[in-house]
Amino acid sequence: MAPFAVLILIGCNGGSSVSGTGASPAVQSGAKIASTAKQVPAARTLSQPRPSESDSNTGFETRAEVRTDSQGRKFLGDVPYDVFFDNPLAVAAEGGPVSTGGNNPALAAAAAKPSANSKTSNSTAGSPAQKSPPSSEKSEGAGQNEWSRLVEMDVLDAEVKRIRNELAAQLQSVGKYNSHYQEIAVAGTTLAVVAEIVAEHAGSVSWKNNAPLIRDLGMKIHDAASAPGSTASQATKTPYDQVVDVLDGNVPAGVPASQPQRDFSEVASRDAIMKRMDHSFQWLKKSGPAQQVLRKQSAEAIHEASLLAALGRVIAVGHYDSADDAKYKTHSSELSKSAAAVAAAVKSEDAAAFTDAVGRVKKRCDACHADFRFQ
Repeated sequence: MAPFAVLILIGCNGGSSVSGTGASPAVQSGAKIASTAKQVPAARTLSQPRPSESDSNTGFETRAEVRTDSQGRKFLGDVPYDVFFDNPLAVAAEGGPVSTGGNNPALAAAAAKPSANSKTSNSTAGSPAQKSPPSSEKSEGAGQNEWSRLVEMDVLDAEVKRIRNELAAQLQSVGKYNSHYQEIAVAGTTLAVVAEIVAEHAGSVSWKNNAPLIRDLGMKIHDAASAPGSTASQATKTPYDQVVDVLDGNVPAGVPASQPQRDFSEVASRDAIMKRMDHSFQWLKKSGPAQQVLRKQSAEAIHEASLLAALGRVIAVGHYDSADDAKYKTHSSELSKSAAAVAAAVKSEDAAAFTDAVGRVKKRCDACHADFRFQ
């Protein structure tokens, strides 16, 4: 690296000679070439643009001859190209990779290897790196393949149809609304979350293109069903009627466009999601002996277990409080796996595996609630 250090000093000082004894032949030759030039341009500052190839013959009245030996190695006068970096000052200023001219594999490998202290940052030079805000896009493997492994599209579609029919009965009158408004709020949350999963799912359903719109309408149902009374009842029924129109293939006029995907923490409160998760768990726990469930209620068991597995994943990939805690992630992951195992046991008609998996779901729920207290 001694030749590189000497060349940097030449550029920085703007001198035309190299002093000192004991320099390598390559450095001495480089100094000789520099001293024979009639005019040496001032060193370019870091803010100045790199000269283009068309400008390469300007700045010197005479130039050393470029030649290639019998082995294909290029020389500038007597100095091999290997010892030069391609405009190191400009590279340092621009933060780009260092080029070695392509003739020195060792230098090329060293230049390509990232520095241990290097960091990727969008900040300007001299400014501290800034952390990007949480993205609305999902991370940690919550993409199409992940949802496909946890829940089938038919289950999600069936849940939306169940919510539609349930709300139709509960919104028939103000009296019925008053009796069920808290359940309606949870149904709105579930509708929003399921629609977001559908938007990200690899499978297909007739209303998938409008899933973001159904998600946003589900959020409005949840927000409107906050209190009893005719005003809240009507405010809840309006977005519900729009959901029915969308599911029937008729997008209402004047409905604003929806963002294709959103973070689950923006879509639904974790408390409301956990209420739907508890409904699934209570059904699995109290549905009766395993053999009876497998024989008479297998479809509903698969539905509740698969939905529980998906919702367990939702509360981990959304930017909820504690969602980045390692213990929280473990609880969520194991809950999803156990719930998925329940569904798999039903499909394989394995009563022992069904009982075991339901027990593991209970243990994981209890452990999570012992470690975390959510408001």
